Amino acid sequence: MRRLTIPVAVAVAGLTAFPVNAGTGGLSFVQVVEKEFTLTLSRPSVRAGSVSLELVNFGMDNHDLVVKSVKAGSKPVRFKQLDPRGRTERTLRLAPGRYSLWCSLSDHRARGMRATLVVTK
Repeated sequence: MRRLTIPVAVAVAGLTAFPVNAGTGGLSFVQVVEKEFTLTLSRPSVRAGSVSLELVNFGMDNHDLVVKSVKAGSKPVRFKQLDPRGRTERTLRLAPGRYSLWCSLSDHRARGMRATLVVTK
């Protein structure tokens, strides 16, 4: 009997993980979960290239997201503001380095809504 292997997305506690060999052509995935007052990444690092960032607001307040390389002179990428239970996704081309992610609303960043994503070669 021949056994078939089929890539499957796995959902655990509201987070979706995609296997590396899911036919994504080198596309990496990171889910960013926001709620008062935390910002949590589904993984701390990804490979350089195309990175799909899914932003999910599990909080009770509105939140947005800013992604910016820590390199001097880099320009930030801004995600739209999301209502509670909102979701959006964008694919970015990221070079190797460290990237700061934060919610730019009010004092959310100062209250802990920040994280660092490491992009490796």
